[in-house]
Amino acid sequence: MNVERSIQNSIWPRRNEFHCLTYAEEGFAPLNIWTRDSGLNKEELVAFADSVNRRNEPGSLYPRAPISAVPRLLIRDQSDSEALCLSIRHFFRANATSIKASKIILDFRTPKVAPFVERAIDLSLHSPDISFIEEIVVIKA
Repeated sequence: MNVERSIQNSIWPRRNEFHCLTYAEEGFAPLNIWTRDSGLNKEELVAFADSVNRRNEPGSLYPRAPISAVPRLLIRDQSDSEALCLSIRHFFRANATSIKASKIILDFRTPKVAPFVERAIDLSLHSPDISFIEEIVVIKA
C-alpha cells in the first residue's frame, strides 16, 4: 500500500478515483470541497453532517457520493489521537465490508492538519482492514 502526504491541488485531477474520509462539518470545510461535483445540495450535506455529529460515530454518503465523515468534535473540540484513530478504523472496517474503495483520501485540514491528527492517522494505518487498499493520500494543507 502506498501512503502519500500531498496537497489538495496535486490530487484534485485524480479526485474521482478516491473515496474521501473527512470530518462532519458543513460550510467552508473539506466536506463541501469533496462533494462539490456529487450533485448533493446544501440541505443534504447539512443533514448528513448533523446526523454524523448527533450519533457521534462515522457515517457515509456512499453510494450516493464517495465521501464519509467522522464526527466534527474529534477534529475541532478534542485533541485525542486515540479516539480519532478508533473512528478512522471504524471507517476502514466499513470500507472493507461494504464500500470497497481501494483508494482513500484522508482530509482533516482545519486549515492544516494538527499534530494529534497526524498521530491518529499513523496509528490507524495499522488496521487489518486496510490490507486491500492500494493508495491512501493524506491531505496536509
